[in-house]
Amino acid sequence: MFIEMMQKRNEGLIRSSVKLHQEGAIPPNTYVIDADALEHNVNAISMEAKRHDLNLYYMTKQIGRSGFVGKLIERNGIEQAVAVDIDEAYTLSEAGCRIGNVGHIVQPGKNQWEKVLRSVKPEVVTLFSYERAKQLSDAAQKLGTVQNVILRVIKKGDMIYPGQFGGFSLENLVHELPVLMKLGGIHIKGVTSFPALKINEEKTDYVFTSNMATLQAAAALLENTGIRAEHINAPGATSCYTAQMLKQAGVTHGEPGHALTGTTPLHAVNEHLAEIPSIVYVSEISHLDDQFAYTIAGGFYTRSQMESALYGSSASEIVIQKTSVSGVSNENIDYYGSLLRQENMKAGDTAIYAFRTQIFVTRAHVAYIRKANTNQPEVVYFQQRGR
Repeated sequence: MFIEMMQKRNEGLIRSSVKLHQEGAIPPNTYVIDADALEHNVNAISMEAKRHDLNLYYMTKQIGRSGFVGKLIERNGIEQAVAVDIDEAYTLSEAGCRIGNVGHIVQPGKNQWEKVLRSVKPEVVTLFSYERAKQLSDAAQKLGTVQNVILRVIKKGDMIYPGQFGGFSLENLVHELPVLMKLGGIHIKGVTSFPALKINEEKTDYVFTSNMATLQAAAALLENTGIRAEHINAPGATSCYTAQMLKQAGVTHGEPGHALTGTTPLHAVNEHLAEIPSIVYVSEISHLDDQFAYTIAGGFYTRSQMESALYGSSASEIVIQKTSVSGVSNENIDYYGSLLRQENMKAGDTAIYAFRTQIFVTRAHVAYIRKANTNQPEVVYFQQRGR
C-alpha cells in the first residue's frame, strides 16, 4: 500500500533497511522505523495541534508500544499517551511515560481498577457502560479519590469496526446520566466516539463519519444536564491535515497513531502531507518454488492491502526490483509471506514491504534507526518480539 510513496518520500529508509539486514544488524521479521522522521512527524503534529488549540494523546500500538518510543514522542511535543488496552497502559507507565486515556477501546477488567488508579494514574478513563463506571467509582472511593472519565457514546447506524462494539446509547443517555452522576468516585468530563473521520470514496480527502454528529449531540446533552463537556475526544486519522477540521467541529482532543509514521490512508495517495512515511517491514526470502518466493513472516497484518514488495541484496538493487505480493490469508498463521517469483531472486535476499501496521498484534521485532538517509545508518533501539 505504501511502497511507491516510501520510494518517493523516504527512499533512504529502504536503502538503510536492506543494508542493516544484509549486514546482520537486524533479523528478518523486523519493522524498521526511521526515528529521525518519526521525530519530525511528532513535532509537526504537535505544532499544528497547538495552532488550533487541540489537545493530543499519542498512540503506540501500531508501532510497537514501548517506553523508548513513548519517551521519544513525549520529548517532541505530545506529552501523554492513549492506551488501547490495559497492557499498553502498564508497559508505558512502568517505563515512566504519562498516560492520558485508558479504556479507549478495551475496558480494564473489574479487578484492575485499583492498579489503574494507583499506578497508571490516567488523566481520563473512557467508559462504555454503567457497570464499568460503578466498578471504577467503587475503586476510586476506596482509595479516597475521584477519577475523571469520558463516555463512549454510540447510536444505531454509526461506524463501528468489528470487535470494537460497545458504549452508551445516545438514545438512552439522557436517562443514564443522572444515575452516573450519583457515583461518587467519578467525574464526567466529556464524550468520545471512534472513528470520527474516514477517507472518502475517491481517496482524495477525509470526511466525518456519522459518529461525529453523535459526539456533538452527546456533548450537547451533557451540557443540558448540567455537565460541562470540556473533553470532546474524536480519534481516527488525527494528523496535521485534520487538526483544523477537528477543531472547527468542536473537538478538544485527538489521538494520532498512524500519522506518527505518516501512514494514514491519505498518506498513501498524497505526497504533500506534512508527515513523512517512516516505517517498513523487513523480511528475507527463505526458499522458492516455480511460482513463488517465500519470505520469513510473523509481522503481516491482514488488513494491510499489500500489493507489491521490493527485493534484493543491496541498496542499489532493492530500489529497482519490485514484485507482486500474494495476499495474506485470515485463516492461517503467517509463517511465510509469498512473492511472485522473478528470475533473479535468490534465497537470502532482503524483502521490503510498506503498509499500515498494527505491530501489537504481530510476532515481529521492531528496530528504531537513526541516520537512515546516510551511508551509516545505526540501530538505536531493538525491541525483541513478545516483549
